Amino acid sequence: MAEHNNSDDADAAFLNALKAEQEMAEAGQKASELREESEPTGDGPGEGAGQEATFRELSDQVEEDNHLQSNESKDTSTAAAGATSLPLGVAVASPDDGPSSVNGSAMGDSATQPLLNANMGAGPNTQESSAISSPSVTPAGAPVPAENNNDSAPHSLSVTTPTVGSNNNDSFPVSFATPAPVNAPSAVVPVQSPVHKGNASIANKRKRLPQDIVGQLEDRIAEDPRGDIDAWLALIEEHRKKGKFDDVRAVYERFFVVFPAAADQWISYVKMELANNELQHVERIFQRSLFNVPNVELWSMYLDYIRRRNNLTTDTGGKARAVVNQSYEFVLNNVGCDREAGRIWTEYIHFVKSAPGNVGGSGWQDQQKMDSLRKVYQKAVTMPIQGVEQLWREYDQFEQGLNKLTARKFLQERSPMFMTARGCLIELSNITKGLRRDKLPRLPPAPGYEGYEDYTKQVELWKKWIQWEKGDPLVLAKEDPASLSTRIIYVFKQALMALRFWPEIWFDAAEWCFANGMDDQGIDFLNQGMAANPESCLLHFKYAERLEATTIIEGGEEALIRKGQLIRKPYDDLLNMLYEQVQKIQRKEKEELARIEDAFELTNPRNAEDDDEDDDPSTAANRAAKDTQVAALREGTKAQLQVMTKTISAVWINLMRAMRRVQGHGKVNEALGGSRQIFADARRRGKINSDVYVASALIEYHCYKDPAALKIFERGMRLFPEDENFALEYLKHLVAINDITNARAVFETFVGRVTAEKARKVYEFFYDYEAHYGELGQVYKMEKRMSELYPTGLSKFLSGFVRALLTDILDPYITRFSSRYAYKAVDPCSFLAVVSPAQQCKPKSQAISPPAPDHPRDGRDYRDHPQAPPTAPANGRTSSPKRPANEELSDSSEHQRPRKLHRPDSPLKGAAGRRLDQQKRAQQQQQQMMQSRDRNIPDRDDGMHRGPGRGGYQQNQRQPQQHQPQQMQMHQPPAPTQLPDLIMYLLSILPGADKYQAARFRPEAMVGLLGNINLPRDVQANNRESASHHRSVPQRPRRQY
Repeated sequence: MAEHNNSDDADAAFLNALKAEQEMAEAGQKASELREESEPTGDGPGEGAGQEATFRELSDQVEEDNHLQSNESKDTSTAAAGATSLPLGVAVASPDDGPSSVNGSAMGDSATQPLLNANMGAGPNTQESSAISSPSVTPAGAPVPAENNNDSAPHSLSVTTPTVGSNNNDSFPVSFATPAPVNAPSAVVPVQSPVHKGNASIANKRKRLPQDIVGQLEDRIAEDPRGDIDAWLALIEEHRKKGKFDDVRAVYERFFVVFPAAADQWISYVKMELANNELQHVERIFQRSLFNVPNVELWSMYLDYIRRRNNLTTDTGGKARAVVNQSYEFVLNNVGCDREAGRIWTEYIHFVKSAPGNVGGSGWQDQQKMDSLRKVYQKAVTMPIQGVEQLWREYDQFEQGLNKLTARKFLQERSPMFMTARGCLIELSNITKGLRRDKLPRLPPAPGYEGYEDYTKQVELWKKWIQWEKGDPLVLAKEDPASLSTRIIYVFKQALMALRFWPEIWFDAAEWCFANGMDDQGIDFLNQGMAANPESCLLHFKYAERLEATTIIEGGEEALIRKGQLIRKPYDDLLNMLYEQVQKIQRKEKEELARIEDAFELTNPRNAEDDDEDDDPSTAANRAAKDTQVAALREGTKAQLQVMTKTISAVWINLMRAMRRVQGHGKVNEALGGSRQIFADARRRGKINSDVYVASALIEYHCYKDPAALKIFERGMRLFPEDENFALEYLKHLVAINDITNARAVFETFVGRVTAEKARKVYEFFYDYEAHYGELGQVYKMEKRMSELYPTGLSKFLSGFVRALLTDILDPYITRFSSRYAYKAVDPCSFLAVVSPAQQCKPKSQAISPPAPDHPRDGRDYRDHPQAPPTAPANGRTSSPKRPANEELSDSSEHQRPRKLHRPDSPLKGAAGRRLDQQKRAQQQQQQMMQSRDRNIPDRDDGMHRGPGRGGYQQNQRQPQQHQPQQMQMHQPPAPTQLPDLIMYLLSILPGADKYQAARFRPEAMVGLLGNINLPRDVQANNRESASHHRSVPQRPRRQY
């Protein structure tokens, strides 16, 4: 019954908020009517052109007042309904919704009042004056006992444990505290900005004194709450140094609204309260932070606090030990899968070992201790955590010490899971190499600026880790799917601690939850992501689409109205933030312009008596520098505003499409407004471009065949007379409805109004239309006009395929002519017929050089010739059919290439090496005998060396076999045979060495590797057998080359 009342109260609050928003819309409409009355007639550059500043300020003020009234009505209705008081944008999860989405409490108008009395969704409201000795509720499931004044009787626990995304549903002897119920996802309102009100007065802020450090830091925070983290930390430290702990708490509360998962700051906050002995504040901090911050160090501090409050030394009844044991199980069920949680597992094992009883005893207490210790060991050794190998060795000793027979059974059961965990730990360490598990998120740098590459690299590493967990490396999908979901959710939360301001991670987490039946967890991820990134279109679109897909329509028109309001809420929040960004950019521009003017006045003070100030060269130079700065500032602001205008227009277009799907085209200023109401609202708020008009007109035409589409195009043409994109879409629509007369009129009007460069796209489209569907005379006229406007030709108007094919080959006239007869990517004019394949389709072949004349490599006798032997050609190449060597791979120049030496045989070890050495020695002795015998033979051709031409060496070189002894000729190798033609062709078409891009092996390293190979024993035995065989068979001398 209470849950039903709370649901009705929430609905009433939501209806009150919608009523306030309707009043705000009516007030904005009145302001718009005032602006329209004051707007002069005639064409303008945009919908907001010509509006008076007074009416714009009046409209903004009315909208702001109504927005504040809407928030006040929500708060009043919620308080009247008796619901739990929560800060703006904080969602409370029920026990079935998984970890709570509480990110902290927001500050009110006074920054000095700490909001520590807010209920965070774990039970009844706690007041500042509540007695600490009463049983307390800890962070949505964490068992935090009250002060243990009587050591023999610890207090009981009140625990709320989540069931979605975690595996902490072990049987705890605890009672569950039910938090305030949560209705549909639409009831959760994301936080937009923790310092929204402070930005309104930045333009009029007063200058701070140099000694006002706190004020200066507050201004920095108000200006950039998410980016200037150093200002937050400096402000906290400034208050801490002065001993103003209430101010420190207030700053911490504001800080955690922006950075709810900043683990280091939560730990510092806890340490500060522990140092001041504020245990009640410590418990409240744990209550708010633990489930939002999956940090091992923070959870370890929670365990330390539990053990501090429960003294085991004087625990005679065992109740304090039971509390600590439950706390350990609670912590390990939440962060035990973390790679850094090995220390907690080790501490828990030591804690179980310290329990009463002896391991291996026969008593019930001994058996209970043995079972508990085995259970912890078996769970720990299956986790890929640091120190898992040491835990396995301890578990092995534990089982072996109990019973060696049963130890084998238990170890065999857990050994495969341990091997998997150990392998996963190594693999995870390799995947996350270079990953920084930052505890304080940073805004992503803009593309092209400092830190962008490093930030994107971290994003890729986090995505690899997430994808690795999704792949189920521990093989948990079949046996324990809950543990698999827990691990994946945990790694998503770890990634979001470091990448809180990267919307893609929030999107991936929500999408994975939706795909696996965890809808509440997915909605929670989207809500937290929108609170962290209020200007993210990705998350707001996904949330609105989810609402549209899951909301059931029942009740006729009223149901359509409610669903439309529900879907429009995230779009309105996004648009409000984007319009606020536009105002911030404009306000920043005014401040910078004022600063430049002040700097110029400071360096060039005006003097009423000095009439020749303009003639001063220094003043003129300073004024020129100032003008340059002003121009650059305005140009940058203009570029930013153009980007914001395109983004805002895209949001309005998507909202228009969504409302068309839900409510149809609707009627303006009625409850069932539909897409037409969105179009009217977009025009009323301004900062849109022509895309909104195009989208609205095409919706009217394609969905309803309504003639209002032409009226919208005509209205847009008056508002955007020089927008080439809008003119092009208008022409396409007129051609699509076959209104060629108006199309020609619009074309002539537009090209006569803008420059030739801006009319390129329009000319391109209309030339294409005339070429395909117009008369030949119109084509000639169009070609003549375009030739005069663009004398370089029409290649820019052709498609990329045709332009690349024809521009460099054909002259401009042929190019234009061919483009008229081309269809999409097919150009028949460029078709080349293959009439004779034998002559036109010959395969390419590389010329093969003829083989070189046969020359023996080592058969020449240079004993009687002091000249050097003939050298190789200058390029060092022969007529080898192999692919040429790469010139870039040479370490020396062409003429300094090192001479190739004869490579000795690789040494062999053992008996084979000794046998080979004996053979070499025998061959050397035989060669020496032959050489000594050759010296005794007279030189029969001695006259050749004394000829008149002294060319005996050349003749000897050309006819080497005439001067070689017969014995030497016997040992010369035969001439190389000619390779078959197919092999020669194969060698000729092999790619060159420069095409090889893989790893290159160093020859000396390969030789060393082969020389140091240790042969197996069976190979050595075979070598010994072959050696004995060779001793019995006479060996022939080895042929020399």
